[in-house]
Formats: sequence, C-alpha cells, structure tokens
Amino acid sequence: MESIEIAATPETPAVKFHPERGYLEIKGRSLSESSAKFYRPLLDSVERYMFKPAPHTFVHIHFDYFNTASAKCIVELLKRLEHLPKKGFKVEVHWYYKANESTMHQAGMDYKTILDLDFNMVKV
Repeated sequence: MESIEIAATPETPAVKFHPERGYLEIKGRSLSESSAKFYRPLLDSVERYMFKPAPHTFVHIHFDYFNTASAKCIVELLKRLEHLPKKGFKVEVHWYYKANESTMHQAGMDYKTILDLDFNMVKV
C-alpha cells in the first residue's frame, strides 16, 4: 500500500499517511467546501489499510480550524479506525489543540466522547 503525502494549502490540511508504519497525521486548516472530495483518497486508503493494518496505528490530528463538512469526514475516518481494536490491533489518537483555542479543544472532547478509541488530548 502506498503512502499519501499532501501539502497544506490555505483551505486544506497537510496529510501524511504511512500505512506500513501505522502513521497518520493531519495538520492545518480544513475549510474546503468540497471536503468530501479532498478526504476521499485518504478514506479509500484507510479502507484498504483495514485489511492489513500495522499492529499499532498512531493518529496525530492538529487542526487550527475545520468546518462542518470537514468534521463529517474526520468522524468517518475515525469511525473506520474504530474497528481495529475489536480485531486486536491498537489505535492511538492524539488530538492537539492550542491552550487558548477552546473550539478545537471542545471538538476533540466531542470526538473522544463519541468514539471508542484510545483518544488523547494534547495541549500545545
């Protein structure tokens, strides 16, 4: 399975997905109104990853801001990964937020509440 590396733009985040290492990072702003189109290759790659995952998957999410369309894509992505622990694989999600950014902190707390994953809030 091939890695994905996408550079950030003013409206889309940087994405790094290295399936062989079980490493996924999303960082930046996600404001595109066509978020579904932007996240589709990543969602498809994660779907394939589910068939042959690394023993331990590390997810690092550092959003400055994201819109509602992006939020739906992120929850879809994390919901897919939620199946791995049920199959004996480890998944760690690290949600980074700035100390003065209550919106991103609350978003992370919301995801932590609704998802059955090892979800760590990290203040930066």
